[in-house]
Amino acid sequence: MTLLLVSDGGLERSACVLMAEVLHQQGEHCITAGPPLQGHQPLATPAPHLSIDVQQLAAHPLLDQVSAIGLFLQDPHQVQRFIQTYQGLCSAREQTAATLFSGPLVPLVGDALIRDLSLRLGSDLLLVSGEHQRRQLQSLTFNWPASLKLPAVISTGFWFPTAAPCAPAEQPLLLALIQKQIPTHIGAREQLLRQLNCWARQRPDWTVMLQRDHSWDATTALLPSDAPRADNLVDAAPGQLLPLLGSCSACLTVSSPWSLAAMAWGRIPIIVGDYGIHEEQSTSGFFGCGAMHRLRSIPHLDAVNDLPLANQAWLGGMGAEITDGPNRLIHALSALERQGQR
Repeated sequence: MTLLLVSDGGLERSACVLMAEVLHQQGEHCITAGPPLQGHQPLATPAPHLSIDVQQLAAHPLLDQVSAIGLFLQDPHQVQRFIQTYQGLCSAREQTAATLFSGPLVPLVGDALIRDLSLRLGSDLLLVSGEHQRRQLQSLTFNWPASLKLPAVISTGFWFPTAAPCAPAEQPLLLALIQKQIPTHIGAREQLLRQLNCWARQRPDWTVMLQRDHSWDATTALLPSDAPRADNLVDAAPGQLLPLLGSCSACLTVSSPWSLAAMAWGRIPIIVGDYGIHEEQSTSGFFGCGAMHRLRSIPHLDAVNDLPLANQAWLGGMGAEITDGPNRLIHALSALERQGQR
């Protein structure tokens, strides 16, 4: 079986590279494709085998040689457009389209999950992270009309490695995952950064690392240049996200999905609860994680050591309990192939 894995973002690219490596070890042929990533990236991710714009890919001759196409794009609307273009071209050429599979990679719940599904309905197979998502989709779609074709759904686990790349550092390290547009309240991100700076000043034996979870421009500073900064408040260099998640003592964020890696690797999680559980803050999916804390409940960084780990039952349902995702994918694709031959 030859698989083409398409991505256009840092998280998506890293997931495709990891999936390709595991499948290659199992004897499957995997090709990665997508446009070059722009700006500084939090992950050290190799370039795809085929560097191409996603919309140009639909007509590329390589697609005639693959058994299945995995679409992992930042905007699910792009998935919908690609499917329509590709299947339209196959129909015009009287060719059989390859099996299409896709999924959000990060765990979604409720309205966000069903909205994401609605944009991937043209795919043959939907990948979700955990059994919680798969069961939610069953509940949310059980009375949909039979005329509305639903893709098969499988849960394949998290998109990052099962094991941490390194052990926690000897010196205590708080890794703060800074998001691009969250928190959405005016001035809230600046307030969060000021709190981190204050904590760093109070405890010079700690390192507080500011890690963007998205691409960024070298000229864009997190803190104003004239703001007094603690010596132990440090901006992370590009490509260091996974090593920092492995070496941190604790990981703080409002709702970055990468905090799930810290949770799965046994680090102390801090999901900032000051902004509530709202879809606009992307915090709805963290309900039940056992790691939500208000900033004022943490007087200083030493108090972080007393905070609990994530709720393991919740974490398992979100995807941590699944360690054979690539195997599940191959079995599901093979089953779809057999169905098409009957």
